[in-house]
Amino acid sequence: MKKHTQLLCIALIIIWSGNFVFAQRNEYSGPSLRKQGKATQLIVKGQPFTVLGGELGNSSASDLAYMKPVWGKMKRMNCNAVLTPAYWELIEP
Repeated sequence: MKKHTQLLCIALIIIWSGNFVFAQRNEYSGPSLRKQGKATQLIVKGQPFTVLGGELGNSSASDLAYMKPVWGKMKRMNCNAVLTPAYWELIEP
């Protein structure tokens, strides 16, 4: 369980610090939603963002060794988002 908690903490720190650095340099306010006619667009860095997402299986993200080849596959598929389940029991024993 400790390994899973550490992995989650590292991921959150990377995400937070990346957004913080970008905000410091460009006064970035973060992603937002914008109404465009009947549609709602996701706006990232001032531009409409198309999500090209991949989805992991139930236990895929529970092991770093298992994830190693998955990152390459997601990159080859040009994914810019990855959806993965995060079960509470993996974080809190």
